[in-house]
Amino acid sequence: MSLSGKVYAVTGGASGIGLATAKLLSDRGATVCIADVQFSVARVDVVDREQVESWIANIKSQFGRLDGAANIAGIIGKGHGKESLIELEDDEWFQILNINLTGMMYCLRSELKHVEDGGSIVNMASIHAITANHAAYAASKHGVLGLTRVAAKENGHREVRVNAVAPGPITLL
Repeated sequence: MSLSGKVYAVTGGASGIGLATAKLLSDRGATVCIADVQFSVARVDVVDREQVESWIANIKSQFGRLDGAANIAGIIGKGHGKESLIELEDDEWFQILNINLTGMMYCLRSELKHVEDGGSIVNMASIHAITANHAAYAASKHGVLGLTRVAAKENGHREVRVNAVAPGPITLL
């Protein structure tokens, strides 16, 4: 499927699934605007609402359109898979929820203001939303699923599709 003439925003695009997503969109002819907290071209911290809004508005201004987005940015946390809920530190809880859920909301809200009717937004959830020893991560990814459903229902009249994917473990190359 050709995406020539289409413009997409990808968060978390400096590595892993985000980078693979950006490459696939680009290989299909799309213009891809990548943001990542560790990226030199468009350094965007998804938990900074103003950075997110400015980045998305600049995409629309520069390219005249936004056809979709892939919200991949997120963290798993230092105790992922090792800590029970009882052992979970407050600071880790807040950091994971802030990046994975609040950051996702900032991106999604800004994208929905600018995306073309008929556009598509994909949010990153996780199979680990339902496994043990991942309390903060699971809660954040459940939140992503709920946020995705709300956005889909609220924007269906514009034929804007909002979906989530929930992959299992991956190996980063």
